[in-house]
This record gives sequence, C-alpha cells and structure tokens, in this order.
Amino acid sequence: MKKLLRIRWLTILVALALALIPAGSAMALPTADVTITATPEYLSMTNSEPTWVMNAVAEATTYWWTVGGAAPSPEPFEAEDMKSTVTNLGSVISDVKIHGHDFTAATLPWALDIDGSPGSDNVTIKWGITGTTNVAAMTFLTLSDVEIMDSLAATDGTEKWCMNLLTGTFTSGEAQTGIVTLTIFKHV
Repeated sequence: MKKLLRIRWLTILVALALALIPAGSAMALPTADVTITATPEYLSMTNSEPTWVMNAVAEATTYWWTVGGAAPSPEPFEAEDMKSTVTNLGSVISDVKIHGHDFTAATLPWALDIDGSPGSDNVTIKWGITGTTNVAAMTFLTLSDVEIMDSLAATDGTEKWCMNLLTGTFTSGEAQTGIVTLTIFKHV
C-alpha cells in the first residue's frame, strides 16, 4: 500500500510540474536567423599585353604579335608562342568577343581590310588562340564583334592569343594608330 501511495504522489507531482510549465516554452527560442550569402553577377577581365608597338613597317609585309615576333611554330599554336593572356576576373562563366577599328592618322588613315589582300592604305589583321590549327586558320579581324574565347571559367579562367598584321601599300609616311577591342560577355 505504501508503494501505491508513493506512485500516486509521484504522479500528482509530475502532473503539477507539467501544469506549471507553459506548453512549448520549456526549450523554445524566441528567434531564429537565416544567413544569406550572395555573390553579385559581374563581368571583368584583363588582357596582359595592352600594346603592340611597331617601328617602321614595310609595304606588303606580315608582322607578328607573338612571343618571338614570328609565326607560331610548331602547329597547332601552342601557349608558349601566344603574346597575351585574357583572364576572366568576373563572377560568371564568360565569353570574349573581339573587333577592330580603322586606324587613325592626321590625313590618310589606314582602313581595316577583311579579306587578306590589303590595298592602298589598308592593313589586314588576323587573330588566333592557343590550339589554332595553323596560320591559314587564323580569323580576320573585322569592325564587328566575333567570339574569340568561349566559356572562360569565372574568377580565373584564361586564354592566350596572338595577332598578325599584313600591310598594303602606303601613300603617306605618317604615323598610324589602330585599336583592337576585347569585350567580355556572360556565357549563355
């Protein structure tokens, strides 16, 4: 009987203790946080060699913007021959497009020729990247954007590239300035 009495008192005490504690508050936290981490989508790149300085150039002559100043050899083009490196500094996989501009000069600027046979006061520029099959497979630089690099990895993707310039004939001895523009785009 004493044992039964003890069990009843223990049951009553437990019931009382539970009744005094509000439901759900014994272990509840008053707030909960959610941490959000986001990286903005942005485009950024560098080109390791921003200039190509040529001294006097001869008519109907090809000049190379490569490490050795000559046509890449052996073929296909190897990274060691390429003059410049584009690096994707952006936060997304990206493509790079390229286009040229007609040259500028005081009176007789050179026009950018796009078929490989520059005439009077014309020049042809071609570009290639690591892996280009051979000189004949290089692409003509035009006044409109064309893709030169595809799917550069975000943050540190790189691609090496080179150019050559073929001169036509000249009607003036004045200095010429040309610009080649590289533009990075989000890969789709």
